[in-house]
Amino acid sequence: MTSAAVSDLKAQKFIEAETKRYNEDIKKLRATNAQAMDNESKTSEAELKRIKDEYETKISNMKNETEQKLVEIRDRQMKSVAEENQRMEQELASLKKVHEDQKVEVRTSQQNEINEMVESHKKTLDGARQKFMREKNKWKTT
Repeated sequence: MTSAAVSDLKAQKFIEAETKRYNEDIKKLRATNAQAMDNESKTSEAELKRIKDEYETKISNMKNETEQKLVEIRDRQMKSVAEENQRMEQELASLKKVHEDQKVEVRTSQQNEINEMVESHKKTLDGARQKFMREKNKWKTT
């Protein structure tokens, strides 16, 4: 073998060795990058899950608070309606009593008017009877 061929063979072996070393380095870098990418992906997914869980917890808490406030508002409203109904019942009872008192007053007033009219008619009839009797007596004496 000639020295050029030996030199070419050495160069070729050197290139193969460098290519092999380069491929090994690339393989290590890819593995390292893949592992770093997996770690980063897992970290991001864990962070995303944590954020999602916090969001769902906040939503759940807000729903519970809203339901609690709604129950309180409904209770206050029901109490208010009950008080208003009671007040209206009292008002209705009062109006009925006033109406009944007015009816009694009107009946009494009308009865008094009737009694006065009857009395007035009796006086008028008595007066007319007396006048008639006087006139009758006058005609009898003549």
